[in-house]
Amino acid sequence: SFDFADRLVMFIRHLVPVGGSTNFQNALRMEALGARAVPREKSGASDGAPPDGDTDHYHEPLEQFASGECVYDLFLGCLLYDLTRITDKTAASRAPGTRIIRSLCMFTLVVFTMSLQLYIILHVRRFISSWAVGEARSAYSSYEDVMYDQTRLNEHGMLRGVPGTFRSERFDALPEDVKEVICQVPFSQALFLVVILLIWTLGIAGEIKGSTQQLEKLLRLQATRRGFAVNCQETEDGTVQITHASGLVKGMVVVFITLPRVAAAVVLLWLGCRWLSATESFTDVVLNCLALGFILDLNSLLYRTVMPRRNIVDAQNTYVVKNLRMPPSYFHYSRDLIWLALAVAWVSLYVFQFQDVLSEYQWDIAGSCSGFLAEMARPR
Repeated sequence: SFDFADRLVMFIRHLVPVGGSTNFQNALRMEALGARAVPREKSGASDGAPPDGDTDHYHEPLEQFASGECVYDLFLGCLLYDLTRITDKTAASRAPGTRIIRSLCMFTLVVFTMSLQLYIILHVRRFISSWAVGEARSAYSSYEDVMYDQTRLNEHGMLRGVPGTFRSERFDALPEDVKEVICQVPFSQALFLVVILLIWTLGIAGEIKGSTQQLEKLLRLQATRRGFAVNCQETEDGTVQITHASGLVKGMVVVFITLPRVAAAVVLLWLGCRWLSATESFTDVVLNCLALGFILDLNSLLYRTVMPRRNIVDAQNTYVVKNLRMPPSYFHYSRDLIWLALAVAWVSLYVFQFQDVLSEYQWDIAGSCSGFLAEMARPR
């Protein structure tokens, strides 16, 4: 019965934590309350099926606006929810003052999150990345000085060997500590470096993709000419289905949320690749990648820690009218693979073209260090 299902859902909600189980809780809620917002259906002749009778068309009439554990998405979901209540004079509970204050508090939290990420990014560059780059350049310059008969200075004042004068037999004469440092420069193992940078780049791509998806949801809404107006339809189960949004609302989201979020992700991508490329130990490369992931995950951390339950519920009850149909096609089956292609392209260009950690790197470490690294990897 409905009463039994409702009690069961409430019991499970007490058992399942909010963080990490949002989709599961939403599924339970939709099942128990019988919401009219059906996430997908197969379209037939009655809803515009193609003439050939193909019913394998994915139809998504509605989409939850804040579907992930992200402060930015939650703010946008609550903002749209509050704007519908404030602008709709027939709403049962408007409380415009309270809702305006909530939106301002949520926006303050968004600004705090961005400021925190920016602060960490700048200080990573100042105290960690710059020092690591200097150490890597110095170690490689010393290596070039020993291994080549003739050297020259590059744009950073570091030595680079003249092609044709490399002497591989000199490697054995290097001190053990120098060998250990130079052989663990990430550029000595190109494939390892490419894989690590690809993982990091995919994390950044996920952040940018989330921003563009939220913007896409908003831009798909039909326009209304009123200032901050957001039109909606409210269902019997309390969900709000956004149908229209004014150009002013869309523009402010782009300027104050989407662009700063994407810009922070791009800066973090560059500094992260630079730091990882300059790390002087294979172990530290992996640990530094995890540390960078922590910076990227700050918005989810704040979501799980400081976000009131009521804000989460209101955002999860906000849907956008999408009416998206995706017929079977190569494009719809493989569209998001473009992010993987872009990540691979970026890493390839960075490692072999754009990186300035070891400018004019001559790929002359791997051959000399192969025996030394094999000795280090041997169980003792």
